[in-house]
Amino acid sequence: MEKTITITVPSYNVENTLKETVCSLLEPTVLNDLEILIVNDGSKDNTSSIAHSLEKQYPQTIRVIDKENGGHGSTINTGIKEAKGKYFKIVDGDDWLITEYLPNFIENLKNTEADLIYNPFYEVNDKTKERVMNGKFDSSFNQKNEYSFSMLAKRIKVQMHSATYKTSILKENNIHVDEHRFYVDAEYMIMPIPYVNTIQILNEPLYLYRVFSDTQSMSVKNMQKNVQHHLDVTLHMLEYYIKVRNSLSEEKEVYIRNRVLDLIQMQYQIYFSFPFDWRVTKDIAKFNKAIYEKDKKIYNESNGKMVRFIRIQPQIFYPLIKLREKVR
Repeated sequence: MEKTITITVPSYNVENTLKETVCSLLEPTVLNDLEILIVNDGSKDNTSSIAHSLEKQYPQTIRVIDKENGGHGSTINTGIKEAKGKYFKIVDGDDWLITEYLPNFIENLKNTEADLIYNPFYEVNDKTKERVMNGKFDSSFNQKNEYSFSMLAKRIKVQMHSATYKTSILKENNIHVDEHRFYVDAEYMIMPIPYVNTIQILNEPLYLYRVFSDTQSMSVKNMQKNVQHHLDVTLHMLEYYIKVRNSLSEEKEVYIRNRVLDLIQMQYQIYFSFPFDWRVTKDIAKFNKAIYEKDKKIYNESNGKMVRFIRIQPQIFYPLIKLREKVR
């Protein structure tokens, strides 16, 4: 029997949170509609044993896939390959869903053919437990309707935590993100867009995204440590945009271009976040050159205030940028 949704749970050393994550998905009234793929990415703790214990309790719903470590992207790729559900969603092994909203969510999936389902989500402060809603959309949109993605492209920014794709979109278009890299969420949110024609907007938040965790890849220290990963993903998505842009509607072209510009801006912010070091200016110069050689228009459009100054004369403006941050 085809499942309504496949929820892939990328799991690497999440022994402390995996049970909470998976249990948040196990709403009894929808178990027959769920396929939960726990993709254990070569964990070195008890993640695998916890996952297999859950699988034994719910063999018709949960399937564990143990694999060698390949990074977050490899768990996404594995999930897409193995998915049997009509729709596909990712819930990281240290996040969770609002269980009581699952029945309405899945009932909606049964009655729609939209390529992409959009929900707002909560960011949950890992230290204070405070919840902040992110991505709340105009409530005037009818939740039963499917809308043209191009029509909403200027008004929406889809993030991994808000997205549920139709599985066929991912499988039939060979969506495959980079492996052994952090920050591939950006690839997962950009690469399917050329094939997404319809979107449905739901008002209920579903995903609870843990933020301000010391182990999170988006922490400042980890972004500095993994700066090369973010650079690789940024340039990959710039190349992808260049490859597909002529085949896109004007609205989709602008949407993907803006997402690429966001990545470029974030790359500069990572460089600027490092303690004062003249070697950083060399990395920035290489990045500038890479963008310019790939696409002069994108180079010019990414010329924000601080970026413009440091491109003109890094020996003068780099120290001023660092001084400005210190004063702040």
